[in-house]
Amino acid sequence: MTIINITLPFGIIKDISDYSRFINEILKYDITLNILKFSTGSNGINLLIDIPEDKIKTITESLRKSNIIVNKKGRVFIDDEKCVDCGACISLCPTDALHLDFEERLEFSYEKCIGCLLCLDSCPRYAIEEM
Repeated sequence: MTIINITLPFGIIKDISDYSRFINEILKYDITLNILKFSTGSNGINLLIDIPEDKIKTITESLRKSNIIVNKKGRVFIDDEKCVDCGACISLCPTDALHLDFEERLEFSYEKCIGCLLCLDSCPRYAIEEM
């Protein structure tokens, strides 16, 4: 499975039927998918979805034809000036990319990060930012 970050611009989503059109566009390829995150931002509706690696190219091309913005995955940056090492982000990280070291300081492993961005909303100091 591979995580992709997609944005449905507000201009193409006018009602709930437009959202179902997007879901049906993916489901027509007979795949299993997981919606990891659903949020709205200034650009539109953002979804983080987990889809099979072998279907990435087909689904990406199909979504782009529908004017949906597709990014392979998000990446994060930890602002050490803002971080207070509270650990709120750790429990949400599915890969242990975020963990406390032996000195109880937050440590981030870029190699383990899958870009799910679940940690972004957990930080009370907004020290975790999307790159």
